[in-house]
Order: sequence, then structure tokens, then C-alpha cells
Amino acid sequence: MGFGSHCVQDTEGAMLHRDFHVPHARHMIRKGHPEYVGSYSAFLEADRSTPTGLAGYLRDVGAKRVWVASFATDSCVAWTALDGRAAGFGVVVIEEACRAIDLNGSLEKAWQNMRKAGVQSDDVLKTAMV
Repeated sequence: MGFGSHCVQDTEGAMLHRDFHVPHARHMIRKGHPEYVGSYSAFLEADRSTPTGLAGYLRDVGAKRVWVASFATDSCVAWTALDGRAAGFGVVVIEEACRAIDLNGSLEKAWQNMRKAGVQSDDVLKTAMV
């Protein structure tokens, strides 16, 4: 989709927020290798054949379903969700924890592709209030 330079290693835009603290995290996946190739999916590098290791890790821990939340819904979220489905996982996108770039209808097209692949969406805030 080509949204320009963002999340460039060793720049402020790629850093986790200073208050982000997840002591129970067990594994970190890095993507965007080689460094000159942009990467949207958390499962596959942009060459569409090099795995990031996420699918293998999830299988090793017995995961069957993944929840996806990030920026941007119409690129990184969609590619991750679609690749997660292709890898055999149930995938749920947490919509209120995502934001889209939405250039020329890219958000609607991404949702059409995700729905066609069987990706679900969840409104966690609504669900929690029921």
C-alpha cells in the first residue's frame, strides 16, 4: 500500500511508549527485515515468504486464536489478520484499538478482504458493558 516511512528502527516513531509495561509478556516478534524492506504483517515479511516466527511461536504455545490491534487497520492490521487466517488461526480484530489511514477506500477494501477470509471483529468495550 505504501504509506511512507514510519516505524523506522532506532527512531522515536518506532519506540514503545515509555509507560508501556507488560511484565507478563513472554516473547517479542520483530519485523521489517531486511531493514530496507517495509513489512506490514506480523506473520510474514514483505517478501511474502519469510516468516517472522510468530506462527511457530503461537503453535508452540498451543494458541488457536489471535486478537489483533494496531495502527493501521487497512495495512498492518489487515495483512496480519489475513496472514494469521492463512496460517490456520482464528483471528479477531479489536476495532476500537485500531486506526486506519483510509486512502481512497483502503479501509473498506481491507474489511471486505478480511471478512471474506473469515476474520472476525470485536467491539470489546460493548462486550464488556453487557
